[in-house]
Amino acid sequence: MEARSLRERLSRFTYFLARPGPRPPIWIRPIQWALLGAWFFFFHWICRGEGLRSISYSFYNFHGVFTDEVIWRSAILPNLGLVSVALLALQIWLQVLWQRCRVAVEGAPGEWLWSGRKGPAAPESVARTPGGAWLLSKERWWYVAHGFIGEGGEDFVVATGAPSVPLGHWRRVASPLAALLVVLALCAWMLHRPLAMDRDLRNAAVRATWRGNQAEAEALVRQHPQFRPWVRYVESQRGCITAACLHRQIVTRLEGLSIGPTFASEENTLRRLLIINGWSRLALILFGTDNKAAVEVFIRLDRPREARRILERVRQGLAEGPGDQEVLLLLEEGRLEEAYDATTRFREPLGQRATVMKGVLAHMTGRCTEAGHLARILLSPQSIAQVRLDGEAPPTGLGGLLRVAREVRTHASYAEGLALLDQVPTAGAEWSKAERLSEEAGMPGLLDVDRVLLRRVARTGPWGASPPPHRRPPPALTHPEGPQP
Repeated sequence: MEARSLRERLSRFTYFLARPGPRPPIWIRPIQWALLGAWFFFFHWICRGEGLRSISYSFYNFHGVFTDEVIWRSAILPNLGLVSVALLALQIWLQVLWQRCRVAVEGAPGEWLWSGRKGPAAPESVARTPGGAWLLSKERWWYVAHGFIGEGGEDFVVATGAPSVPLGHWRRVASPLAALLVVLALCAWMLHRPLAMDRDLRNAAVRATWRGNQAEAEALVRQHPQFRPWVRYVESQRGCITAACLHRQIVTRLEGLSIGPTFASEENTLRRLLIINGWSRLALILFGTDNKAAVEVFIRLDRPREARRILERVRQGLAEGPGDQEVLLLLEEGRLEEAYDATTRFREPLGQRATVMKGVLAHMTGRCTEAGHLARILLSPQSIAQVRLDGEAPPTGLGGLLRVAREVRTHASYAEGLALLDQVPTAGAEWSKAERLSEEAGMPGLLDVDRVLLRRVARTGPWGASPPPHRRPPPALTHPEGPQP
């Protein structure tokens, strides 16, 4: 009878995940191996695979040629560290579970026997914390995790019967789980700092550039050269309506072309800016002659032989319809009737360039009535289909240039209409206004085609002089870091 009573007083507690024995669950080891495999997979993905390419692509938008040296310090190693810390924490947690599942507590209050680890035999007081509790036994504190359950579902900490310490006791917040969370948060903050510093410096560069503080922006570039491509790109997005501004933007875009970043149509935009700025030959040097843009350059320079040779070499398939370049090339080659027939297939409504080409060809082929009608249309350029941008010039983009270009083309349209009506002196005055505006805006190349067309109508006007072989910026123009060679 006494032995039975003793067995009834004895209790056995094991971790709630443990199998009989006690033994750990069979799924812990496979998960640990799976986590190790996941780490190796992530290591390969971010250091050699698609992750590396994705990070390089996103950072190239800000760092250009400096991308390879920036991504390891600011992205790859920090992210690898973050994932490694998280997986290591999971491995430690699984290993702790493994060990807990091998622990058993037997006995009665005041006579607890531990197997699998050391523990308190006679708890005198308890301090509950997140994830477990501290038990005081023989002047030593022992930490016991929550989850040790008896056969009847009773919690071990409750079964000890030990009184709780006061609420203000410091061990109530001294939880290993809280310490782990603090360590993880500190690791995450430290590993995230390189990426955060990269973002902060990038934003500082943008703010300095948009404020117009060139000294601050260049000082940042000298101290952190990896942001030079980003600063140059931001500078290239300013709106311009003066020659000095446009020249500076072209220089900036030329530097950006060599160090990045480049986006869709960036090269085409630079090529167009070079052409309208009068640096057509530089465009040929930079982008080569095996493309249709080179055909346009040679047509603007009134060199039909080179244009025809390149066009035949780069032409692919049948064109949908005659374009401006084809008509101009036929005109420069003296094939006037073919050129005029091509203009009859222009799509309606006609723009200003198509109208003047058709008017010039009508004039040269003896169709005087039609030429006069088209001349009167050119004298009312507001009625011709064109891109319209109203309001002030925006601080970014090409809107300002488009507004100036519209004003230049308006005076050119007046000059062309008057020339077709044989009023050459008045046409010359309008042409001079157009040239002055285009020079002030840094867009003398905008009138190259008009100059070619007006020469066919009247040789004696101010449009008869050929443009200089290469226009240079004014002497006062310097690069933000000083004169450049």
